[in-house]
This record gives sequence, structure tokens and C-alpha cells, in this order.
Amino acid sequence: MKRLRRIVLALAMFMLVVSIILLMNITAPNPTHRRYSSETPLTTRQGDGQAIGNDAERIIAYDLRLTNNNDSAERQCLCKDAVISSNRKSCNVCFPIPDLQSDYRVPDFIAPGFIAESKNARNLLYTGREFDQISDYARAAKLLNRPLWVYVRVNTNVDADFYQIVESTGGAVVPYFTVPGYVDSVDDTAWKSGAASGLLLVGAVWLEWRSFRKRSFKLPVPRMPQPRQPADPVNGLARKITHVEDFAANAKDRLRTKLDEEDEWNDL
Repeated sequence: MKRLRRIVLALAMFMLVVSIILLMNITAPNPTHRRYSSETPLTTRQGDGQAIGNDAERIIAYDLRLTNNNDSAERQCLCKDAVISSNRKSCNVCFPIPDLQSDYRVPDFIAPGFIAESKNARNLLYTGREFDQISDYARAAKLLNRPLWVYVRVNTNVDADFYQIVESTGGAVVPYFTVPGYVDSVDDTAWKSGAASGLLLVGAVWLEWRSFRKRSFKLPVPRMPQPRQPADPVNGLARKITHVEDFAANAKDRLRTKLDEEDEWNDL
């Protein structure tokens, strides 16, 4: 029973720690390490297209702890030709990428280990400028040996071709930007698991404490002294008489032996 309590206690503690880690939202396999954004960005009903895109970029910059690449002081470009004169004024650095569908591209983030782009939109479809843009980013990511990560809303309708193109670089399309009313399924499970493990932990600790009190305050049972058997006077007297008789017989034998030895000497 004691071993079972210890196992339950250890299991409850492990479940509680795992639940807390999941609720911290720091274990996702993407550069932010988050399953969803730290804030909910603007949506189509709350602002124009430029404001919506800028708000998503702001959130990703905070979550990545990087400066937005669209900042003129930080801008790094993917260029069809590294010495295109029109780009010298707008790009601090140009990465030469042959066969771009545009003279140059400016991803939201270019880090030493990845390229990242945010798409705060309802749809990401095969047709349109977004597909050409993401295709160029994927081409650059492969040449630079950096995975491409595309962050979209948790409910964005993404065409299957985008997944294939982006995943071919080693990155992924990440359903990331939360929307009003969104509940993360992992968070929901972690809350329930944490509550259950917390109750289990309290119960196990209480049982362990109760067992400890029983062991600590259990009074020892006093041992009753065994009664001494009374001496038998008859048997005692008999033993004494026998002892005296034996002593007298031995004395008589010694005296007789001595007298016999003296007679022998007198005969000589």
C-alpha cells in the first residue's frame, strides 16, 4: 500500500509539471516555440489591409524577438541581381537569388537560421501574388539553406500547394494568429489534466501524511513482567539434605583412605 501511494504521488507530480509546461506555450517546433500568438492581431473587420498586415508583423517580431525586416535600417532583400541600381536605395543587403519572379523580395524576417513571413488573411490560395511571393521565398530558402516558416491565422483557408512548397524547405505553414473566441485544444487538455493531477496530488499527500502520523504517534504496547515461580520448600530441603549427605560420604572416604595409608607405613 505504501509503495502504491508513492507511485500515485510521483505520477500526479509528473502530470502536473507537464500540464504547467504545456500551458506556458513554449514547446512548439517553430522559431517562436509557441503554438499560437502572444496576441490576437487585427482582423478584416477592425482595420484596412495595411494595418492588418502590420499588426501581425508586430506580433511576430515580438514573439521571435527579432526586428522586422521591413524596417529600412534592417532591410535585407532577396534580389534577382545583387547590383540592381534600383535596389541600392531600398536594400542594405541583397542575397542573389536567380530566377526570382520579381526583381527583389523583402520577407518579413530573415534570420541566420530561417526566413519567416506572416499572412494575416482569411485565405491563402494558389492563385494571386501570394503564391508567387511564397514560391520565391521557398526558392531563396533552399539556396540559403534556411527553412521557410509562414505564419497564418488559426482559421486561415490554406491551399494544399502552399504546404507542399513551404515544407520542401524544411519549414512549415503554421496556424498561429489567434482569432476572437479561439481556444487552443492543447491548453484545454492541459487545464483538465492539471486540475485532475492537482486533486490526485492533494489526495496522495494527505494519505501519506496520515500514514506518517500513524507511524509517529503509535504508542508502544508495554510488556507485562513474567511472574516469578515460588520456590518449592520441600524440593529445596531435599536438595540440601542430599548435598550434606554427599559431603559427609566424601569426608568419610577421605578419612578412611588416610587411615589405610598410615597402617601401611606402620607395617613397614
